[in-house]
Amino acid sequence: MSRVWSSGRAAAAGLTVLVSAAAVAVSSPAQAAPATWSAANGAATATGTIEYRGVPGGRYADIVGAISVGKSDGQCYYLRYYIPADLLGRGFNSARLCDEGVLPVEAHPFLSLFGTFGFRFGLCRVAPGTADESLFADLGAHCVKI
Repeated sequence: MSRVWSSGRAAAAGLTVLVSAAAVAVSSPAQAAPATWSAANGAATATGTIEYRGVPGGRYADIVGAISVGKSDGQCYYLRYYIPADLLGRGFNSARLCDEGVLPVEAHPFLSLFGTFGFRFGLCRVAPGTADESLFADLGAHCVKI
């Protein structure tokens, strides 16, 4: 039920409240502090940060980190990124680390405000020579979700 204000002063007070509420509801374009992430899968560990950066029409997920393998187990490790969408999602992979060492990883997927339903990424393990997943494939059973 709406109330009709009888005086100009009351109407101005109501408008002030509406303007104040609108200012609170509009998110600031400022960047939030980075959050840390980590995962382990087989002989590999992965650690890093994720930071969301707002832009018109959506935001970027800035992911920076590294995959480490101390002692090779004959498997290849990589990060798989997946963005669900209204019809078909889309995914992509980092480079693979198939031996001992450290592999820096960095990705900046765009997450649209329209038609995007979240974001997932994980540390995956496959045998050498295994083909990459389909562009539309989500994180599989060989991935540990981060």
